[in-house]
Amino acid sequence: MKKLKGYISLILVICFIFAASPMASAQEYGSYMEAMIGFMTEMYYEGLTDEEALISVLKGIFSELDDYSAFYDKEETMALINSLSNSYQGIGVALQESDDGIKVVEVYENSPAEKAGLHTGDIIIAVDGESVEGMDVTSAALLIRGASGTEVRLTVIRDGWKMDLFVTRGSVIIKSVKYRIEGRIGYISIDNFDKGTSREFDEAISEMDNANIKKIILDLRGNPGGYVDEAVSVARKLMPKGIITTLDYKSEKFDDQVFYSYGNHPDYIIAVLVDENSASASEILAGALEDSGVGFLIGQTTYGKGVFQNMFSILTPEAYNKYNKMYGGNYVTNIEWLSNHGVWLDDDEIIGAVKLTTGHYLTPRGRFINGIGLKPAFVEPNPIYPGEIDLSKVGPVKDPIELNAYDNNVYNAERILKAAGYLKKADRLYDNDTVESVKQFQADNRLPTTGKIDLSTLKELNDTLSELRINNDKQYTKALETLNCFQD
Repeated sequence: MKKLKGYISLILVICFIFAASPMASAQEYGSYMEAMIGFMTEMYYEGLTDEEALISVLKGIFSELDDYSAFYDKEETMALINSLSNSYQGIGVALQESDDGIKVVEVYENSPAEKAGLHTGDIIIAVDGESVEGMDVTSAALLIRGASGTEVRLTVIRDGWKMDLFVTRGSVIIKSVKYRIEGRIGYISIDNFDKGTSREFDEAISEMDNANIKKIILDLRGNPGGYVDEAVSVARKLMPKGIITTLDYKSEKFDDQVFYSYGNHPDYIIAVLVDENSASASEILAGALEDSGVGFLIGQTTYGKGVFQNMFSILTPEAYNKYNKMYGGNYVTNIEWLSNHGVWLDDDEIIGAVKLTTGHYLTPRGRFINGIGLKPAFVEPNPIYPGEIDLSKVGPVKDPIELNAYDNNVYNAERILKAAGYLKKADRLYDNDTVESVKQFQADNRLPTTGKIDLSTLKELNDTLSELRINNDKQYTKALETLNCFQD
């Protein structure tokens, strides 16, 4: 009885069903759980409301199933959904906890934070006058985020100096796809499969097609996965006609899902870079490209997450009792009430959401990889990060740069200089420290020591970047070597 077909979001759908046990047993558990919650609220020394106690119980139930299943309250559910989106309302920074406050570890390109002059390495100690020292990153981020057009005052410590920065919040888009063309080879990296990843990939592959590129390095290293439908959409742009993946559900209430590619695109030869942190949806894509014959894997054996999760909203006990009396159904998820009785739940009838492992997926050739992973055809050691710089994330310097420039072009130049041992900190600002490092770089490469990045210095920096990649990233180098064996 597969009634729920068509109502399922491709990767995140939640299911919470007690129907596996006889009704008498379920009723006994209900009485037992009611008594247990009563015991918790009565005895716990700090005090608990019935709802807080229930949420604690639900968190315990689902967190014990596996590493991927969990219950989220309403606020946590929104945070989870936002984390899987490539856009949000805020200022556009990546944050990290530090001893003194909240450290800015990345400022996103073209973000409100970049426009306001926030630097990588800044320590945020207060938000609108409220101290964030000792606060976790999630709590601090909630203070910083807000509606587009509103202003937030950040008190930061930079190089020992305390200052206030006023940032006007806006729409922030975090790109998960980066690409470049290197001669006759295209390079595309995908950091994760957020909502919007496939649209970004469309832009990248269109650039490849316009340049008549047929040989591609697809970098999935460190990609933890995300939405299956986004990975499927990317696969459809690369694969010949055939199966991409099969989602095999445990419950008979769900139809297994088979996703296909239609082969209506140019033929590509694809070197897929993977490592031990390539997981889930990235393994779906890598396995599909390998099984279809258009791709070969280079790097380290992947993580081996061959199961998928579905996400459903969970009713409050009051809503459950209400609809149970009205219709007689023992359903605790929104999707079940909608599918079986056409009931649309109000927001106040939802207590939270549960992410539950509901099945496993197979590659086009029927391989089951959970706990096994995908072993590359070419096993190569993971990259070295000179100066703690991930060279795969560094783009070429595109334009000349002068003093006090502050943008992503500066950031690329600084990361090249840092990786090459000329600079201690890459902060997007072309200040005196950067000028001095450029002068030393110019002197070592027999260029005029102006401290400005002119066209000749720009070319030398980009040549240095290529050398650094070849010397420190054996996986990338193997991809270049192998692809160059194929004729254009």
